[in-house]
Formats: sequence, structure tokens, C-alpha cells
Amino acid sequence: MTITSIDVLDSVVDITAQTESDTISESLITTILQLTPTKQVLVLDYNPEAIPEFMVVTCSDLFLYDKEKKSIEHVLRNCVFKGESVVEFSPNDKQSLLAVPISYGEKNDIHAVVLCKSDLLKGVEVQLIEGLTKIYENYQKIISSSERDGLTGLYNRKMLTTKIDLLLDRFLIQGTNLTNNPTQYHWVCIFDIDNFKLINDSLGHVFGDEVILLITALMRKHFIDEDILFRYGGDEFVVILHPQSREEMESIVRTFIRAVKERDYGQAKEVSVSMGVAAISDQELNAITVLGFADQALYRAKQDGSNRLAFYEDLVLSGELKALQPEDDVEFF
Repeated sequence: MTITSIDVLDSVVDITAQTESDTISESLITTILQLTPTKQVLVLDYNPEAIPEFMVVTCSDLFLYDKEKKSIEHVLRNCVFKGESVVEFSPNDKQSLLAVPISYGEKNDIHAVVLCKSDLLKGVEVQLIEGLTKIYENYQKIISSSERDGLTGLYNRKMLTTKIDLLLDRFLIQGTNLTNNPTQYHWVCIFDIDNFKLINDSLGHVFGDEVILLITALMRKHFIDEDILFRYGGDEFVVILHPQSREEMESIVRTFIRAVKERDYGQAKEVSVSMGVAAISDQELNAITVLGFADQALYRAKQDGSNRLAFYEDLVLSGELKALQPEDDVEFF
């Protein structure tokens, strides 16, 4: 395989033309496959505090990790331990496994690894993969900073509608519920801090920011990696919960609301949140509609006081809310 500088330049252009984290990962995999003798590529998240530590986020072969988990995890851990690229050759199938670390954050910790499987790799081919991975790493940092809230590190408002619309697109493609279980749904939860203006006015905005950070920490503790967390703005937050039953979801969000109420906030004696929840189903047409349902539920929850939880579907069934029709022209936000 003869690779020209034009080929490499075109690949760099393709990677940096993407505007979302997921599509950048897919572009990196395509580029490595095109420019090197690599046969399979995985991009894995790494979190030493999670179980499992490594999680496949994008791949060219869905089953490679399961089929060769032992040998792959050996080279991945070796890569993380050394903090540099590692190549291991397997004499059994005469294939090479290359692991290249990806670092993010102020401490430059390893948060992901690119793994390639191929015939014996030459030094120049390893260098090319390392160079492409570095471009990917640098560009991911740029994309991540534009997708994240500066204070909390949660996804920002811009990403909220994008993530929900991606779920709704899957409805259109599959033509069915997102899970095989008709009793399970993704759920959108919108909540804000009760009487947050009083906290800012009496204790100052710096203390208000500290409360927001403490609640963000509780969000990360009580929701799992499959859930998507957002700071919508100010003291408003959104969580998209992974598919589960109404009973499971309600138990999780009530536990979170209780944990917020019971936490010690120092000078702020009373801190609580109120939440509105709505299911994401194939009846919704766009993210604004889904968010509108949850926001209506939040509005009703706050009308009842503080530290409250309300469900859009319950409010519709009870007649407290009128079910929104797709043609209704309503601006929620």
C-alpha cells in the first residue's frame, strides 16, 4: 500500500470536518483502515473507577472485543500502565495488536484508547496511526469544549436537542420502540433548584456556583454512564435516562431528589430540586416537543411547592394537562 501526502492530508481534512464526537471517532476508524494494513479498529473509553474499565464506543468490528477480550485487555492495560503506545504480536494468528492512548483534561490523564489489529505493522505505519490519533485527540478536545458547560462539565444546551433528535431518528429507522421491551422507554427529566435566586441574592453567586457543582456531583453519583447529563442553563438541568420501566425510573429519580434534599450545603440550610419527567416514544416528532412535555410537568411540580416530582403522562391522564397535538405551534423554550 503506497500512501501519499495527499492521502494523509485528505484524511486529516475528513477528521476535522466533523462537528460531533461520535462522527469524529467514526472518521478516525475509516481513515486508519484506508491508510494502513489494519483490519479492525476499536475506540474504547477508559475509566479506572468503572466496571468494566474499558467500554467500546466505536468500532469497525462489533464482535472483535468479545472474541479476543483476554488478549485485547492485556495490551490495553499495558498501554495505560506505560502511558504510551504498545504493540504486541501474537504468534498464534500472526497478528499485531496496537494500542494508542488518548489523553484529555488538565492532568492529561488517559481517558480512551485506540486499538488496531492487523498483520505485522511496520514502524512507519505505527507512527502514522499515532499521528492520526493525536490529531483526533486534539480535535476531540476542541469539540468537547464546545459541547460542554464551562462550570459543570456536563453537556450544554446546544447538545440537548441534538442528543434527543438522534434517539428519535432511531425510531424512524427502526420503526419500533427503541428497546424490544414495550414497557421500557428513554425518559427526559428536567429539574431546577428550588428558590435558587434567594441563594444567589443572600449568599452570592460564587456560593450559588458551589451549590450547582455539588448537585452536579450528585447527578454523576446517582445516574449511570448510559444516562446523558446536561446543564440547560442557570440552575436548570436535564437528564436523558437509559431505557427502563416507569417503576425503575421513578425509584432512581426519587432517590436523587431525596439525596439533594439531605445533603449538607453549609450556609445554605435548605436546598432542594423539583423535577418534571416525560417518556420518549415514537409518537414525538422532535426534541422540542419532548422537552416541552417534561417542562410542562416541571411547571406543575413547582406550582405544588418545592422538592416535588411530576410526570407528564400522569398529568394528561388526570386531565390536568391537555395532550399536545403534533400540529400545535407552541414555543416551550
